[in-house]
Amino acid sequence: MWEEQSDSKVLFRQAALIGTGLIGGSIGLALREKGLVGKIIGFDRDGVTCRKAVQREAVDLAVESPAEAVQDADLVILAVPVISAVEVLRELMPVIGRGTIITDVGSTKSAIMAAVEQILPAGVSFIGGHPMAGSEESGIESAEPALLENAIYVLTPAPGTSEQAVDKLSVLIDHIGAQPIVLDPLKHDRIVAMVSHLPHIAAASLVQSVAGTEDMELVRTLAAGGFRDSTRIALGNPEIWRDICISNRWALLAALKSFKASINKLEKYLAEPNAEGIQEYLLQARDYRSSIPYRGRGILPEIYTLVVLVRDTPGILARVTGILGNAGVNIDAIEIMHIRELSGGSIRLGFKTIDQQQKALQLLTEEGYYVNCPKY
Repeated sequence: MWEEQSDSKVLFRQAALIGTGLIGGSIGLALREKGLVGKIIGFDRDGVTCRKAVQREAVDLAVESPAEAVQDADLVILAVPVISAVEVLRELMPVIGRGTIITDVGSTKSAIMAAVEQILPAGVSFIGGHPMAGSEESGIESAEPALLENAIYVLTPAPGTSEQAVDKLSVLIDHIGAQPIVLDPLKHDRIVAMVSHLPHIAAASLVQSVAGTEDMELVRTLAAGGFRDSTRIALGNPEIWRDICISNRWALLAALKSFKASINKLEKYLAEPNAEGIQEYLLQARDYRSSIPYRGRGILPEIYTLVVLVRDTPGILARVTGILGNAGVNIDAIEIMHIRELSGGSIRLGFKTIDQQQKALQLLTEEGYYVNCPKY
């Protein structure tokens, strides 16, 4: 039984959550946990999924149609596959009330934003959304309220959207722990093609390149370290990634063209062979990779990091975080960087303030850990 929120934190009276899978379910759980919405009505084309969302309290009530879900809603969240978002949006337009804010969670923005310009009725705001978070797992079973914490959350407001509507949705996103930024839809699609979609395709291609090789059992054994780490994203849901590739195919084709040109350059150096060219190629890649912030420089708040070198022993992460937690040091982000080809591994820790970073550095050093404090 749902209990409508009455706390002053409530930003929307009633939300409609269309799609209750991994992302939709995680958003619903986060909204409920933070008390940001009075009531959440859910719909999913898979009725079992939606009933599970009710059981997990990601939504308060499951209904039989999208149109029923959006009745009386002042916030509509489309958490459906990117390839079907426009169709669902068209279905909902006749029943969306004035003053409603609609957003989606799709990984590509150009197609839906173009459609919105043609079908959005007066008095309704559409703000495209892309929470840049996810998991190799899928479904409501894997949904977690913390999934979006510290994630970049891109917003692409439709032309004419009021600043008040954008601000209201941004506040909601900030309250669930994500980092809202506003981008042009075309620019968004071009950038994510390079930094998100292409890496997934590259990881899948790398796996495909060794999948049929001889000595497969030995290959699997030797691939247990760096190969597994560098191809982890190939574990993503193939149906979702198929839709993303098709939806963003032109930007992805451009990114692939650039990628192939880079591979061709390296292939040429190897064929010659050109040792200096290979070294320079790898040096440039290393330097650029090192320049990419862990999170939050430029358009996002800065985060201060430490890299802790550790042995591969059970409970090591708990020991490191326990040292800091017992001293009242809050860890804002954690990244495991374990490479078996090297001795041990490393943990990257992120802090919101330089004071927290320096306190953590002192504590861990005093406990005998080797800690690297990156210079920016």
